[in-house]
Amino acid sequence: MDCLSDVLSTVHFTSTVYCQAEFTAPWGLQLDAYPGHTGFLMVVRGGCILYLDGQAPLAMGPGDLMMSPMGSGFTIMDAPGSPLVNLQEVVGDCGSHSKQLKMGGGGTQTTMIMGCFEFETSGKNPHPVLSALPPLLYVKAENLQSEPWLDTTFRFLAAEMAGERQGSSIVVSRLTDLLFVQTIRAHISQVKDCPRSTGWLKAIADPQIGRALTLIHENPAAPWTVSSLAEAVSMSRSSFASKFTALMNTSPLDYVTSWRMQKAQELLRQGMDNLAEIASRTGYQSEPAFRKAFKRETGVAPGSFRKMAIK
Repeated sequence: MDCLSDVLSTVHFTSTVYCQAEFTAPWGLQLDAYPGHTGFLMVVRGGCILYLDGQAPLAMGPGDLMMSPMGSGFTIMDAPGSPLVNLQEVVGDCGSHSKQLKMGGGGTQTTMIMGCFEFETSGKNPHPVLSALPPLLYVKAENLQSEPWLDTTFRFLAAEMAGERQGSSIVVSRLTDLLFVQTIRAHISQVKDCPRSTGWLKAIADPQIGRALTLIHENPAAPWTVSSLAEAVSMSRSSFASKFTALMNTSPLDYVTSWRMQKAQELLRQGMDNLAEIASRTGYQSEPAFRKAFKRETGVAPGSFRKMAIK
């Protein structure tokens, strides 16, 4: 399994589509912040201005896709000064099954699909993919070609939301899950060409650090050292350690430990209760050593984590 697939297989989330919205100018919508949720919207027709704290206003057009991974609230409107309403007032909470939303003053029409991803989080350390995402992830329509199936998924999702066919709910759910993965891949293709970017999604695109990450993911139980990883990717120990830390914002061995804990959590979620076996699979010589490391990294004992994860 490739490194990205390995990591994404441990990201557990549920996707919810709030609605397909049809706005007519003037209109404005305020979305509140939801920690642990990633809001997204896709413009099908027309356009809007997006306001997100700490970011310059963003003009979105047909085919553009936006995600707000940090769970930040944001505002969208057809033009500055348009009247605002809160999303929760019109579609209810994140579990709402509302599919159509129409509002506005009767002018120029904008159509978009809106929803969120809710991530399962546990332990003290955030998942490497989620912590690597920027506050605003924006893919313009013309950049969808970097991920050919993303545009197709976008169109299928819009078509399913527009109709009322039997089975549409499950189709929309599966397409939305796929949308998340494809958007992450499109984001990787963009950040690899940005010299100021850092984080896991930048590192995975780097030939040397990306190879080191692949080796760690292929065999997390190996007795990795900074020297052995550096040698495996044909770098000096000091250069490797410096570059890895600069891109990942963590040291190589801290990442090894963090990923071992992600794999251990996944095994526990799957119902495995043989801690000696989990210890062996994640590079620990004994069950007590594994227990101690797991408690230190996640804040809970393995047994307690398993009980909470499989409720």
